[in-house]
Amino acid sequence: MKVVSTLWTIWGAASLSIGTDRAHNPRGTRRCQGDHTTLCGRETEPVPAKPWVGVWPAERPGSPCLQYMQTTHQEDEKIVGSEDCLYLNVYTPKLPGTGKPPLLDVIVYIHGGAFMFGWGHQYGPKYYMDRDVVYVTLNYRLGVLGFLSTEDEVVPGNNGLKDQVLALKWLQRNIAAFGGNPDSVTISGTSAGGASVHYHYFSPMSRGLFHRGMSYSGNALCPWTQAEGLRSKANLIAASLGCQTGVSREMVACLRKRPAEKIVALTKELMVWLYNPFSPFGPTVEVAGNTPFLTNEPLSDALEIKLKNLPWLTSLTTEEGLYPAAEFVNNKQHLQELNKHFVEIAPFLLDYNYTVPLEQQPQVTEEIRNKYFGDLPIGPDTVKQLVKMIGDRLFNVDGELAARFQARASQAPVYFYLFSYRGKHSLSEVMSGSTDNFGVSHADDTAYISDVFYSNTEETEQDRAMSKLLLDLFTSFAKTGVPRVTGDKDVTWEPVTGNAQNITYLHIPDSTNLEMRSNEDLGNKDFWLSLPINEPHKSFTEARARSTDEL
Repeated sequence: MKVVSTLWTIWGAASLSIGTDRAHNPRGTRRCQGDHTTLCGRETEPVPAKPWVGVWPAERPGSPCLQYMQTTHQEDEKIVGSEDCLYLNVYTPKLPGTGKPPLLDVIVYIHGGAFMFGWGHQYGPKYYMDRDVVYVTLNYRLGVLGFLSTEDEVVPGNNGLKDQVLALKWLQRNIAAFGGNPDSVTISGTSAGGASVHYHYFSPMSRGLFHRGMSYSGNALCPWTQAEGLRSKANLIAASLGCQTGVSREMVACLRKRPAEKIVALTKELMVWLYNPFSPFGPTVEVAGNTPFLTNEPLSDALEIKLKNLPWLTSLTTEEGLYPAAEFVNNKQHLQELNKHFVEIAPFLLDYNYTVPLEQQPQVTEEIRNKYFGDLPIGPDTVKQLVKMIGDRLFNVDGELAARFQARASQAPVYFYLFSYRGKHSLSEVMSGSTDNFGVSHADDTAYISDVFYSNTEETEQDRAMSKLLLDLFTSFAKTGVPRVTGDKDVTWEPVTGNAQNITYLHIPDSTNLEMRSNEDLGNKDFWLSLPINEPHKSFTEARARSTDEL
């Protein structure tokens, strides 16, 4: 199969093309050109690949980006990938030939992994290739290599998100060669991928590069999607590798001379308990730089009505807190540690170690414990409460708030669903090493739209039906901006109303009993907003009060 794009000729396999390179990958000092006083290398922004003469073999995907794998239990397998990693994967059910058939809608999937791990070709095209869409996955730099920031003009930050922007620009120029419509691009993602999608709504760099977005179990308001203390983290890593930390330019130049694997391995030093906090590096508001991805808090942009007026679909699962709780809910020793040292561990597990003053953390932690456990110990008998606590803090409250913000500030519709279907397999099985049913985990819905490592929908009729349902919802949204509910039951998916007291959402318990529901609170919102956590949510409550008074 032969494809000619604006950059090259590609030979692919079967009815899809895999592994198309689209960016020069900054690696140490080996990519430096020109003036030696100009910073270049792994901490720099991506640049487009140069065209070449010849054929690019695309039968195999490119390497994952270099990363510290949290989901691998073998210590000698933690560091995986390569700095040469900025590849995207294009899958198409058919290529344009004679007669010029109509171009297909494009669905881009941005992988999750807490901005720390993962890669695009983990999320294969198996299910989407039964539909008339072009499906694209991509890699972006992760962890310290993708989100290091010196909090100044030297390394402003967000290079991983800028990698995504470059991929979207590539698609605008080249996707028609694969049968895709550059005027109908929907970006989607789970967890950190979903948050990435949401960030693109607020970034001037992303304007005109997509037309709809789908964020599953992650958005730009979740606390773990906004990294704090990035300069101090950069200093810690630099000092550990023998680099001075006083002058940003000199520190970064020194880091470029250190092996990338050693830099990435130091990620573990930033995780206080097990792999928590699970996102020590991630997006940040850039304080300087010539080409910023993000210059304001997303919440500020929403309140000023600056976000892109594009349809948005977003979601939660009923047991979001199984990430990261599945790692320790089946381990009595870990539960005992958490019970005994909750005051010390909770600020890192629940991501408020930077946003609550140190002297207030014990009191805040005690309030949280009393809210969810009362006088009960944390242990096997209170796993449900533990999962609920983690889910509320890291996903549920901000999942609801983000949908409300977007619905108020945007002229385009916002659709919200709650996924409560527990199929035969779950991400929690991989993380816990147990087949026990702990509930519907964070990212479980992803298993029904891509052949990810924890999915196998071929085993039961119910799972196959769920896969068909979600594919129908998402492909119809990608085509029209309105998700169409299929099946025997006549359900119209109503968008969220921003100023309403209750949030309206589609409840998905299985493939046949879908229904619209309305709820005032999905995650103990009032409790979490009452705590002295220095995050933008207070602005929302004040704005909501003002907007309600104006009605």
